[in-house]
Amino acid sequence: MRYVPSFCSLLSVSILVLSAVALPCRADDVTERALQLNQLQRQQQQDQLQLKLQQYQRTVLNPPTDTHQRQALERLELDHALRQQQLHMQQQREAQTRLSLPFDDEGARRAKAITEQQRARQESQVQLRQFDSELQLERSRPRQDNYSLPGVRRPAGTLVLPEP
Repeated sequence: MRYVPSFCSLLSVSILVLSAVALPCRADDVTERALQLNQLQRQQQQDQLQLKLQQYQRTVLNPPTDTHQRQALERLELDHALRQQQLHMQQQREAQTRLSLPFDDEGARRAKAITEQQRARQESQVQLRQFDSELQLERSRPRQDNYSLPGVRRPAGTLVLPEP
């Protein structure tokens, strides 16, 4: 009598072979993804440092003239830091959720990773240029003086008339 393998035994053997082949590929994918995330985080740290350096240089070279201008610039700088942080979080989420296709070879995965790094770098540079133009606009905006006596609050758009 001749042995004829059943469909179940062929299926289990093929699954075993495929899983043995797929495990090293999956481990490489995890390592590669961790390396890409690490590179993205380093790039983002450089972007944060660049923003802080730009803000410091602007403050030293062109200090605010009064308290109102200083407060407005501080609010703008804080807004810039928060927006940069939001962009970085979005980039990290995209990098973590990006799926590599199973038929992509190593070269295709590397090319995709390089493209994603360039895209993230470009987004950050565009954002830094936008921050710079916003800051220049804020500095060039004429200041509206709303003088009042200390402790006296005046609603916006109202006039204080002397009492009869």
